[in-house]
Amino acid sequence: MQLRHLFPLMMTLAAGIGASAQTPATANAPAQQNPAQRQSYDWRRTDIPPPPGASIRVNTVGFLPDAVKRATLLGTATQFSVLDADTGAVAFSGAVSAPVRTAPTDTDEEVRIADFTALQAPGRYVLEVPGLGRSAPFAVGPQVWNEPYRIVTRGMYLWRCGVEVSAQWQGRTFHHGPCHLGDGLLDLAGGPAGAVKPSTGGWHDAGDYNKYVVNAGVTVGLMFKAWEHFRDRIERVPLDLPESGKGMRDLLAELRFEYDWLFTMQDEDGRVHDKLSAVDFKYWGSPDKDPSPRYLSPWGSTATADFVALMALGARHFREFDPAYADRCLAAARRSWEFLLAHPEHHAADLSAFHTGVYGPPDSVHRLWAAVELWETTGEAAPLAEFERRAQSLEFTLGGPNWGDVRDLALGTYLTASRKEARNAGLVRHLTGNLLSQAGRIVENCRVNPHGRPYGATRADFYWGCNGSVAAQTYLLQLADRLSPAPEPAYRQTAQQTLAHLFGRNFHGRSYVTGLGANPPEHLHDRRGDPAWPGYLVGGPHPDARFYFDEWRDPSRNEIAINWNASLIYALAAFVQPRTGTQ
Repeated sequence: MQLRHLFPLMMTLAAGIGASAQTPATANAPAQQNPAQRQSYDWRRTDIPPPPGASIRVNTVGFLPDAVKRATLLGTATQFSVLDADTGAVAFSGAVSAPVRTAPTDTDEEVRIADFTALQAPGRYVLEVPGLGRSAPFAVGPQVWNEPYRIVTRGMYLWRCGVEVSAQWQGRTFHHGPCHLGDGLLDLAGGPAGAVKPSTGGWHDAGDYNKYVVNAGVTVGLMFKAWEHFRDRIERVPLDLPESGKGMRDLLAELRFEYDWLFTMQDEDGRVHDKLSAVDFKYWGSPDKDPSPRYLSPWGSTATADFVALMALGARHFREFDPAYADRCLAAARRSWEFLLAHPEHHAADLSAFHTGVYGPPDSVHRLWAAVELWETTGEAAPLAEFERRAQSLEFTLGGPNWGDVRDLALGTYLTASRKEARNAGLVRHLTGNLLSQAGRIVENCRVNPHGRPYGATRADFYWGCNGSVAAQTYLLQLADRLSPAPEPAYRQTAQQTLAHLFGRNFHGRSYVTGLGANPPEHLHDRRGDPAWPGYLVGGPHPDARFYFDEWRDPSRNEIAINWNASLIYALAAFVQPRTGTQ
């Protein structure tokens, strides 16, 4: 991670780009060539032309039988056919739409739309267009999103720090040994020089190996929202974890691994260290070979507020499976909440000694989130009053939760709370109406976009990490679906079109998720090197929809991050269909 923009804030990081390994025979092979010897690539240049657009742009994973099914086409064809991928038999045929001009700030071209929504028979298909050829295969069926959900969620396990990690996918082996066992030194957090506060475990944050509480906040928050909203769909999906089959559902077991690290970030008085990090981004290679000393940073109030929210969530959701662990979470939440009450001002962590990631937004909406999660867990009046005081002038965003602004998580908890009778009825009406309004805007953005992108098509809608926001919008759509006074199929239909866009109905006609769909990214800005580890959503194109490059030197488009994956986990969870009798 060098610099990552995430609506609506910018993360400011060091300018230099680290070295990378050559493509190895296996994913954990050491670097074979000094990157300085490789051809120069500078992602900051503005004169690099975009790659050519794909002729046929279609979701390359698949569709639920009742999903909207559309492809975006170049050229002047007037007809298209959908063929059985194995036999070549025509399963559906139709006329393409009249030409549509995309916005100059989007892909700036003339395209046509092929709509085959009426095709509902399960099978494996290809799209054939005269003059353009055939698309990559895709499926239609009730369980097309099960395996993508499993692989993307299992990607969190592959990010584990401090332990051995091993996986096989599509004939490749991915492995590293226990790493960063010396975490973390206290020199830069006011401690004695050389003193260590054990802080192993947790997830590596992105394409780097550091660990940040604020980005863990929105990540864990979205994963728990997936559990809250879609538990019946996902709780028995096997993730093949070391903890599988030991009493806790796999998704919660993976979250607990992160919690074991989060506990170490809290000081005795309740303040929370902002991050655990090397001082720079120089190292590139397997994490178990990383020689970099790693330090705990000073505390920050935003990290402390997110910690309260996470611990309150943990107390609620772990209780069913491990009451003692839930009690530990609640005690930690209370300690940091009392610290926040005693220190009401925003306190930015002093990160001047570091040249790594800065997740440093103002703490206001993070305190909001802390208050509402503590109230939903305990039922206590004081945090509810604090939440409602802060929420009076707030509205939902249009982009969904991100590390800089977690209000959507907070407001969503309030509107779906189990303690409905305690809420302010006027505030509930206001927030519900605003949510439905924002969800309607997302639906309309998707409807008018020739690639079904619900986030928009202005220049401001393409930036570092925009794919994560595209996926995060599905949280608002699904929340609206739950709270709408009348059924509105467009919410879930739009959420499915979001997945279709990310998995191939885009300018490049490719999947933006490693190991899944057609032509997925292979050369990530990821210190583990090539080939790309599976199950990761890349940041995506900018400054418009054409400019994406599968290039390891390009952190602005081809990095990965836990928060983007969490957004995709949520988006996929909504459409998992359990296999009766097999899970």
